[in-house]
Amino acid sequence: MTGDNRIFNVNGKSEEYLLETLQLALKNTKVEGWKHSPNHGLILFWAIPKNDKKVNRFPAPLNADAIFPIVTQYLKSEDASKVECKDWDADADHDGHNERGWRVYCTDWGHVGNECYALIAIKPAYIWYGK
Repeated sequence: MTGDNRIFNVNGKSEEYLLETLQLALKNTKVEGWKHSPNHGLILFWAIPKNDKKVNRFPAPLNADAIFPIVTQYLKSEDASKVECKDWDADADHDGHNERGWRVYCTDWGHVGNECYALIAIKPAYIWYGK
């Protein structure tokens, strides 16, 4: 586990790049559980407090290669399609074009939102292409 002030924010389009991003984000760390958030997307957890009933536990801890097929299926899901793409993730109006992709990230203090045991979140995001 890294320090409390982790910064991670990568967006892209291809599944190959998504796998490489997950491998970097989860290097030397395994994922214990997950939770869907309408604001943050799929949140992955490095630990789950014993009495937490809101986080879904995997049968065994998963590394990046094992979690990758789950993440790709999530990004194709109805739940993912309902996550709002806003700010830097938005389908922005500009002098280029946009294509739907993904973003892997954490927020302040290396958490995701208020989830202090979260490693990263994955959500749909638009990739902007200028002239």
